[in-house]
Amino acid sequence: MQYKIEHKNYNYPDEKGFFGEFGGAYVDEKFKPILDNLTKEFDKAWKSDTFFSEWYNLLKEYSGRPTPLYFAKKLTQHYKGGKIYLKREDLNHTGAHKINNVLGQALLAKKMGATKLIAETGAGQHGVAT
Repeated sequence: MQYKIEHKNYNYPDEKGFFGEFGGAYVDEKFKPILDNLTKEFDKAWKSDTFFSEWYNLLKEYSGRPTPLYFAKKLTQHYKGGKIYLKREDLNHTGAHKINNVLGQALLAKKMGATKLIAETGAGQHGVAT
């Protein structure tokens, strides 16, 4: 199984965390070493087949991936052509993208030996899932 994901057109930050001449982020000096370590550990995990294998196993066993396709018979009949299928991402615990993110965060934290996580809760669900 292929675990690596290529991002050929993604604009990655440089070694100091800047996106081009004007990009970047303000980070309090106390957090810079912590974020540098997180970046180092993320980069190591991103290159690891073991990490991806464990992550995909969590997605399968905990989240129910891959989610099923549902043949939409009445919708197909209505539009009179082709076959229409719906991908049932709504069946994932807390929603599709949230559980992917949280499982990846938790696995990385576990690999780093972390015992606590601070969760982003912009939509109100990442923290619930974490």
